[in-house]
Amino acid sequence: MENNIVNNILNSISKLNLLEINKLISDFEIKFGLVSSNEKNIEKNKFDIYLKEIGNNKLNLIKTIKEITNLNLKESKILVDTPNSLIKKNVNKQECDEIIKKITLIGGKVEIK
Repeated sequence: MENNIVNNILNSISKLNLLEINKLISDFEIKFGLVSSNEKNIEKNKFDIYLKEIGNNKLNLIKTIKEITNLNLKESKILVDTPNSLIKKNVNKQECDEIIKKITLIGGKVEIK
């Protein structure tokens, strides 16, 4: 019975995007006293997006980065070729979700800070 509950929770969590998972972890920490609510800052409104992995579709990733950043093709290629490069800084939640979706659909991976 306990395994079913845990598996159901894990399946539900796996359907969340990164921002929703971040919020879930924050709420979990507060709910169970792992972090005092005074130590937690007000929910973050701006995010920095870093490219962690390029995946197998480098050409399409370069085109997508070009579209997201408004850089030229050469600058976009350099950004993709640079490990842990900053894609966009101080992005609101909605735009962050859109960027994450575009990059992950191509096979890339990002980190949000």
